[in-house]
Amino acid sequence: MSETAGRSVLQICPNDHPPFKDICRYYATAASTLGWSVTTFFLGPPQADPLDDAVYINAANLRRTAALAGSLRRAWQSEAGRTLGGKPPTLALCHRYRAFRILLASDLPVKKIVTVAHEFGFFARRQRRLTVRARRLAGRRDLIFAGVSDAVQRELLAVDPHAVLLPNGIDLARADRLRFARAEARAFLGLADDTFCVGVVGRLHPKKSPALALEGFRLAARAMPGAHLVFIGSGELAASLQRAARDLSVTFAGFVPEAARYFSGLDLLLLPSSSSEAFGMVALEAMAAELPVLSSPAPGPSYVLGSQGDYFQPATPPVLARALESAYGRWRTQDHGGATTKSARERASALFSLDAAANRLRRLVEPVPPDQ
Repeated sequence: MSETAGRSVLQICPNDHPPFKDICRYYATAASTLGWSVTTFFLGPPQADPLDDAVYINAANLRRTAALAGSLRRAWQSEAGRTLGGKPPTLALCHRYRAFRILLASDLPVKKIVTVAHEFGFFARRQRRLTVRARRLAGRRDLIFAGVSDAVQRELLAVDPHAVLLPNGIDLARADRLRFARAEARAFLGLADDTFCVGVVGRLHPKKSPALALEGFRLAARAMPGAHLVFIGSGELAASLQRAARDLSVTFAGFVPEAARYFSGLDLLLLPSSSSEAFGMVALEAMAAELPVLSSPAPGPSYVLGSQGDYFQPATPPVLARALESAYGRWRTQDHGGATTKSARERASALFSLDAAANRLRRLVEPVPPDQ
């Protein structure tokens, strides 16, 4: 038996909406490569296709912490009794504060709790800060708070000096298996092979700044004959964006499950995200697909991309338009940035792969003796 075998992980997430189902699958797969037993709990019913081997807790009132905590406790006791002989979990991985609060209320005897902040403002509420400080004063060193990017971690450190970095990641082999060939992806998008296609992938929400993408494309359109813009995603801004795009070569594909499957049909991924973007999952998926990325200087995508992407700054339509024109020029001359996109995938493999996640998980539990 390896030094890390025999450990068990309890993973809790508020729901399986994108991107959380993929995030939970990523950590479950990474932990299983270490020989650990993993049980994932979603606090609510499945959105569409349930995640294999996950437990969906559908309490009568999903807003009541006590009800969910009781359901979580009973579900874990059932799962642990079946698979672990009733032993307590070595590690609880809580995605967002709500999962952490419900775990505490469940009174499950977890050896170490890691709560992941997937957004900024995690400790904005005073009660959350007081909870953490009180538990620190009580000598609770089994609690760890983690940020998904360096910027989120820095924000956490202002409240908890023990906060760590625990980024999301990608299963590169799975992404490669799912990705369509370029011809198939282009057929889905309704594009000819000689069309320069810019993709914007994500919710059509102010946080994602899709209007900036549209206006930048409008300003650059005359200098990019034949270019096409595709929005993959749905949201509250869909109707207004469609009205504004009536005179442009733009497609609104709506919500597409596993949208990264179609990245082979794009020539450029555009990330116009605002400064509140805490990570850059879509950027990471593009890196895996060796797709060039043009991004705003938002902290999340910047952390993921590092030097392996192009940036437009400041994030204004005229600056974006010039950056799009430059990308179009490179495409016209067949300079697709091959060396850059290959090194981007190498960065994804080094920092955000299953191996990288397994190493981080191992370090988190090193002080905890394995179950005997």
